[in-house]
Amino acid sequence: MADALLDDLDDLSDVEPEEETNNNAAEEIVAGNDGGGIISAEHQDHNTANGNNETTTDATNNNNSRLLNNDALKSHLQSIRTIQQKDATTKKMSHHKNSKEEDEHEHQLILTSNKHLASLRSELHTTHLDICKSYHPKFPELEELITDPFQYRKAIGIIQNEVDVTNVNDELNDVLSSNQIITISVAGSTTNGRMLTQEELNQ
Repeated sequence: MADALLDDLDDLSDVEPEEETNNNAAEEIVAGNDGGGIISAEHQDHNTANGNNETTTDATNNNNSRLLNNDALKSHLQSIRTIQQKDATTKKMSHHKNSKEEDEHEHQLILTSNKHLASLRSELHTTHLDICKSYHPKFPELEELITDPFQYRKAIGIIQNEVDVTNVNDELNDVLSSNQIITISVAGSTTNGRMLTQEELNQ
């Protein structure tokens, strides 16, 4: 049970494992930048190569960091890990049986986990809506074409202020399916969106 709860919490925390190769994705969301722009920093080199010198960061950092940095959540995760380690040890004891106090403690962990999971889901949903609102002037159709929040965030990090989406198809291929790329390429060629200002990129 402890393993399942920890996996669920980690799944919500592990938002983008690709952006922090040597850290888990929860740390990526937690370790927010002060700038809090809507575009991830991993694509700054692509911007420069195309004449766009935006120094931008990731909007989800500021929005999610206050929750994932919450001391209560950190303490709760540590409690689950402690139970997890204990379970691994007691599995070697064939006749071990939890005491009433231990069962009650695990029950309380389950209830608290459910509350944290609900808060994390709400936070991630709110963050996605904020990002969509920020990028809407550039590509208003995109939020309907890419409904997955994590794919959307990665896609706008690649497209940024690119006028011709086909110029970044190779990069998008690492994030989206071929059908998705074709769809947004067509939509991008007819969109009534406009270029974002530097201030809008960094907000």
